[in-house]
Amino acid sequence: MNKPRLPSGAPLDRLARLAGEGAAWFFVVIVAITAWEVVMRRLLGAPTIWVHELSTALAAAAFVAGGPAVHAARRHIVIGFFLERLPAAWQRRLGVVNGLLAIVFLALLTWAAGNQALVAMRDLETSGTALNWPVPLVLKTLFALASALMLLQSLGHLLRDLEQPPP
Repeated sequence: MNKPRLPSGAPLDRLARLAGEGAAWFFVVIVAITAWEVVMRRLLGAPTIWVHELSTALAAAAFVAGGPAVHAARRHIVIGFFLERLPAAWQRRLGVVNGLLAIVFLALLTWAAGNQALVAMRDLETSGTALNWPVPLVLKTLFALASALMLLQSLGHLLRDLEQPPP
């Protein structure tokens, strides 16, 4: 059997899982800095101006990194109730159709997100708050990269699905 010209997707899946597991630690940081904010505000009467913006940015980054990680495990939302009642051949066919639709959607999403990220980079987009951190620039770029990763993962998943013999 000939090997596909595109990578199988497994290395991309490992990269996505690693990024997702690393980004999950952002929630620990969010809890710690939020606790710091509570202490500073309630006990010392000295609220911070940076905790809300940083915690929001970290949470957004973790959710964006979670998309490819979940996709690597093929754990996105599925209505299994109907799919499990179909014969294996139909499950495979619907899996291929689903893969093709995901590729079209992710290609369009990657194109749109990439354009938004390029505009944010060109304009050096910032948050517009007192801190004026480049949060929009970072998050838009991260979103474009994550959607591109999911697109490549979907291609690899589809190729692996097509390589498997029919039931």
